[in-house]
Amino acid sequence: MPVIDQPNSNPRLNFTATKQFDYVWSSLSRAHSKNIPAFIFPWLTEQGSLTAKIQTLGKLTVDVISDTWGQTTQRERKKLNLKAREAARIREVILNVDGQAIIYARSIIPARSLKGHWRYLPKLGNNPLGGFLYKHKGLTRGEIEVAQLPANLFSHINEPTWARRSVFYQYGQGILVNEVFFPAIKPFLNLKDE
Repeated sequence: MPVIDQPNSNPRLNFTATKQFDYVWSSLSRAHSKNIPAFIFPWLTEQGSLTAKIQTLGKLTVDVISDTWGQTTQRERKKLNLKAREAARIREVILNVDGQAIIYARSIIPARSLKGHWRYLPKLGNNPLGGFLYKHKGLTRGEIEVAQLPANLFSHINEPTWARRSVFYQYGQGILVNEVFFPAIKPFLNLKDE
């Protein structure tokens, strides 16, 4: 699989290494024992809109890597209770603050979930998914799970990264959202705390 160049000097994702987030995930209650760095823990555990939280750091922009119908992994299908060949839209983006890439997100949107206002999700373009989801009443969220991902998943990031995933429910099977936090987020957090 190819390594895809990202705009604005964003890290490039090594798709061979990621296996589309096919890693072991732990509940937040078990994550306390996993030596999560203090600066990233509040981001992994954030229950509200991550988009709104990011916007407090600076100007948020979204670079879309891919937003198309695709194949889910076995773990993604299991998490969403999907059948092996069930259609799903896969959206992969990089979230930037002031032009700096800080988060990679992969969202799995089953065809059965494209109902109500969610039917407009394929037209999001460079708008953040979280900003759209949290605008509407009736949204619920499943348990947040976390994982430490190996180094070199992304070019120029030669250290392990932390990720979280959860399912948002309103229509159909829900939407599985995976988010990886890049080390580049740390200076933004330090600036906010000063």
